[in-house]
Amino acid sequence: MPAAVLLDVGFTLTFPDHGVIAGHAAAMGVPVEAAALARAEDPLRRELALYPWASTPAQQSTRPPTAGAAFFRRMLELAGATAPAELLEATGAAIWQRHLEHNVWCRVGAGVDEALGRLRAAGIRLAVVSNSGGTIDAMLRRVGLHRHMEAVVDSWVVGVAKPDPRIFEIALERLGVAPGAAVMLGDVPAIDMEGARAAAISGVLIDPLDLHTHHASRVASVPAFVDALLGAA
Repeated sequence: MPAAVLLDVGFTLTFPDHGVIAGHAAAMGVPVEAAALARAEDPLRRELALYPWASTPAQQSTRPPTAGAAFFRRMLELAGATAPAELLEATGAAIWQRHLEHNVWCRVGAGVDEALGRLRAAGIRLAVVSNSGGTIDAMLRRVGLHRHMEAVVDSWVVGVAKPDPRIFEIALERLGVAPGAAVMLGDVPAIDMEGARAAAISGVLIDPLDLHTHHASRVASVPAFVDALLGAA
C-alpha cells in the first residue's frame, strides 16, 4: 500500500470539456457539436505527442509557439468542423488562448472524484504533478477536486517540468514522503513514467486505448487503479 499517490491531470483526472470548447469555436464562427468533439477525443489522444507545447516559461523559447493552437485546430478537424483553413487556424489559436486563461481541461473523468475520496479514506496522501500553464490549481478548485490534494505542483509555477525528476521531488517534499513510498499515475510514458522512474518512484500508466501494451503496469483509469489497489467499490 503506497503512502502517497502522485497524479497527472490532463487525460488522467480531467479531460477536455467538449461543451466549453464548442462554445469557444462558435464564438469564432465555427459551429461544431460537442458530441462530435467527444468522438474526436480518442483519435486525438493517439496524436498527442505531436503537440509539444511549453510547460514552463523557459520552454517557450524551445517549443513551437503554435503547438497548442495546432492541437485545438486538429480537434476541430477530427470533429468534422467545416470552415476555411485560415478560420480553423484562427479558431484553434483562440481556443488555446482561452485555455491558457481559463483551463478547458475541466471535465472530471467518470468516477474520479469518488476514487480520490476512497484513496483519502484509506489514509493515502495525494498530490498533483502536472505539466501545465499555471492554471491547474484554479481549475481543480473550480471542478471540486482540489479538496482531495495536499499539494498541487504545476510545472509553470515551479519552473521545472516532467520528465525532470525535480518536479516529482518537489511534490514528495511537500508531502514529506519518501520516493519508495509513492506511486505516480499518468498517461504519457515518456513524461510521467520515465520522470517518475528517474525520481525512484513507481509508475502506473493510464492507458485506456491500449496504446502502450509493452508497459508492465497499466490501468484504464484512476477508478480502475483504485479498484485494483483497494478492491472494487
